[in-house]
Amino acid sequence: MTLNKKYILQGLFVFTTLWILYFISTLTQPTETIPISSWSCRGKDRNTICEFTNFCIDRNTGPFIIHPNRQPPKINMGNVGEEGDYWFEPKRVAEPLNAIRMNQTLFVYGLYSPFHFSHFLYNGLMPLFSTMMDYNVLPNDWTLRVDTYWNKHTVIDLVLPTDKDMVLESKDVLTDRQMKPGYQPMCFARAVVGTGNRCSLWYCDSHIPSTHYASFKEYVFSKPHEVENSCLTSIVQHKATGKYRIGLLNRQHTRHITNMPELIDRLKKEGDFAIESIDFDQSACDIVHTAQAVKDLDILIAPFGNGLGAGLFMKEDAALISISARWYSEDWFKYPMTAIGRRIFNYECDRTECQEFEPELAASILKNYDIKLNETEMKSFVTEQYAGEVMSRYLPGREWDPIHQYHKDVSRKVDVDKFLPYLRMILENKPDKNNMTYPETCQKENVCCDTDCGGPLERNILKEPNPWQLQ
Repeated sequence: MTLNKKYILQGLFVFTTLWILYFISTLTQPTETIPISSWSCRGKDRNTICEFTNFCIDRNTGPFIIHPNRQPPKINMGNVGEEGDYWFEPKRVAEPLNAIRMNQTLFVYGLYSPFHFSHFLYNGLMPLFSTMMDYNVLPNDWTLRVDTYWNKHTVIDLVLPTDKDMVLESKDVLTDRQMKPGYQPMCFARAVVGTGNRCSLWYCDSHIPSTHYASFKEYVFSKPHEVENSCLTSIVQHKATGKYRIGLLNRQHTRHITNMPELIDRLKKEGDFAIESIDFDQSACDIVHTAQAVKDLDILIAPFGNGLGAGLFMKEDAALISISARWYSEDWFKYPMTAIGRRIFNYECDRTECQEFEPELAASILKNYDIKLNETEMKSFVTEQYAGEVMSRYLPGREWDPIHQYHKDVSRKVDVDKFLPYLRMILENKPDKNNMTYPETCQKENVCCDTDCGGPLERNILKEPNPWQLQ
């Protein structure tokens, strides 16, 4: 016990000494008098981006500018719909002060639910990367996260061509890259604040150019990867050779495809396919290794959801097939994929034989609304397409919220007999990428997207300007 106490005291002494040395070092760095800040903005309202000179930060004050009377603008940091907008306004200090001069550019950003792979990628990381491309990022530039919408303080896979990433909450310092601001003020020669509400979804005001997606993909593949990473070693080869390489991604909890073995068996027997199963339900599947897992696939088949976001890293002429449950389909991933240039299709089986029933899942969803159904009501909820009459007794005006969530998350089956001809149609319609641009392939049905693709094609292909016209 005495020995343990001795080691504890020694550890505390070492920790305290190191902390004091770090604190002293931050106070003894060279400083200079920082003049007043200036700024200019482009865009308006929720899609505004502002460029500042002499943008400062320290641990006690947070982000601030220097000006005797001019108040800095409020800037939307979100890349989502209006209901998810979150506004940032740096504080104002009236007098010039002594601070550490930083000659780098500081990119100031926000994130939306970064624990979710596709929201992090398409509503956070890609908008930030695209902004960096517009403002000529350099490898020694810094980033500052000033807000996180729906933050679970998860490790952020910030694959960016920049140096340090400052965060305002200690709980977000989770890698060597993150740090809190020092006590000594530091002022950046230039700061780019906001990303202009840019994404490829219907709710964003601004676009991400298709060339920026291609640049990000190239940058990710330039990063080293570990061959023995479990995201790669867990891939199961069902058939090693074939004209087309098919990746099958299943989910182990919600949206599970229950007859995946049947689908694999039929694919092995009835097509010239190399077939493999991929497992993204593990922490080792960061962006770099997710990209490595899908880079050689011609087809990715997966339940609707997060895994489809990996389409960014597939081959240019590759296709994704989203497997929906009976009574639910959604076009969310069709938006980014039509901006990136990936073919994407939805497959939904409307037959009763494809329907799975999960009262436990239903109960867990309803628990979020403090609702408990009796046996008769539960049977109606899990078996009927329109269970609104039951739910209107408990949740009038919002009765469809839990119904849609159940239809979205319930397990599902693939009608293999009908799916295989659908797959063959997708392969037969594969365009010649050497003679046609991606937007040109979208002029014909079932080539770049299925027939239920009006919104994504209108925003990202037909309407001007669109991602394919921007640089």
